[in-house]
Amino acid sequence: MKVVLSDTHNNCSNNKAKMITKATFSFLLAAAYALDVVSSFTIPSLRSKTTTTTFINSSQHHLRHSLYQPNNVFSRSNSLFLQTDVANSETTTTTLDNNIIGTVALLVPSDSSDHSSKYGSKSPVKPPSYREAAEQLARKIFQFSDGRIVTQIVTPSDVDTSSVLSSNALIALGLTSPQDVQFLSRTFRQRRTAAGEEGNEQQILQSKMCQFAVDCGGNNYAPLVGPYDEANPSVLSTIAPWSDVASGKRLATQMKDLFDKQTSDEFALALMLFFNRFIDKIPWVQHSIDVTWEKGLSNVGEIYAMITKCGPCITKCLADENCKACIEALDEIDTRDQVASYRTVVSYESELLRDFSLCILQKNNIFGCSAEVPKIPYVKPLGSFRGKEMTKDIAKGIMIGHLEGCGDAALDGCRELDVSWKVAFGGNVAYDQ
Repeated sequence: MKVVLSDTHNNCSNNKAKMITKATFSFLLAAAYALDVVSSFTIPSLRSKTTTTTFINSSQHHLRHSLYQPNNVFSRSNSLFLQTDVANSETTTTTLDNNIIGTVALLVPSDSSDHSSKYGSKSPVKPPSYREAAEQLARKIFQFSDGRIVTQIVTPSDVDTSSVLSSNALIALGLTSPQDVQFLSRTFRQRRTAAGEEGNEQQILQSKMCQFAVDCGGNNYAPLVGPYDEANPSVLSTIAPWSDVASGKRLATQMKDLFDKQTSDEFALALMLFFNRFIDKIPWVQHSIDVTWEKGLSNVGEIYAMITKCGPCITKCLADENCKACIEALDEIDTRDQVASYRTVVSYESELLRDFSLCILQKNNIFGCSAEVPKIPYVKPLGSFRGKEMTKDIAKGIMIGHLEGCGDAALDGCRELDVSWKVAFGGNVAYDQ
């Protein structure tokens, strides 16, 4: 049985600068319980959650790049109207109950179609160009944000490059030619200067901006994340770890590490962390199970709840070497990163760890997590298979695939293998590769 320490859509997580590690707190909790500092152990009734599922039609194949440009997504009456091409090539207009909260500009080389990116390194097919990679990244950003963040892909040679100055996030990808590098340097400098000018409207928005150069040679062009500017770092980023500028500094390091992994999921995660921290809450990364400076005094309430509600589970887990090692390992990562969390948990899974996570995350929801089924992407179910209308029996046969020993439930052509399906083009680096 797989032990999952976070829900599928709203992973709970940390930032790297912790006031004190989770493992240390857990030891304190166990000690308090052992010394009868905690006199009672109660489990309140579960809170009921209402899960709302709203679908938006989008293609299960590649969508047109224009989908992610601002002129194709517009806000009206507190709802988002989006036109997309569905798998059957019909155009459908669907409503999302969210407003656009921000924009991203992906700056790719002027001749991006001729340059292979580092994305898709595990794929058996040819690596995508920077243009193709940017289109996939735009899809991921749109999906991870439930359609609340739109992306525009720009090249230095475009006639209109205004979005590189006005977007909340600007990420340059693979710019190495002299002309492109000159444009990149000038653009980063203009954004940084505008954010620092007295009385400039952009100054008010400084905490809502970030910019990175990814795979653009040896120069990182001094990232900007919210109020933190690597080119002009404030002393507060070092001496005041609770401040926004210090939070921006920690996030800058974390985002760089995620970008360097060169996967679309990690790339989108990095941007979700920025938007969630400095612009508006993103359900995908909103909740945290860790002690962080960003959570402030709410850490105290969570610690107290852990002591009073899950003391025995904590004590048993920390008394077991394997369970304790897992908690310590989770302390080293950001648990909003599902890939890192999954890899860690499956390396230490046990009944004690299951009970520990069950009590804290599900029975008592210590960290106040909540989750709704993602609205997008919506993949239209198959209506027919092999020329026949879809039925429950056919659907079951598809699920069985080539698995042996299923008798008449298997479809014609079943090869009677010891596996049902094999992942051929898996996108998740933890589950599929």
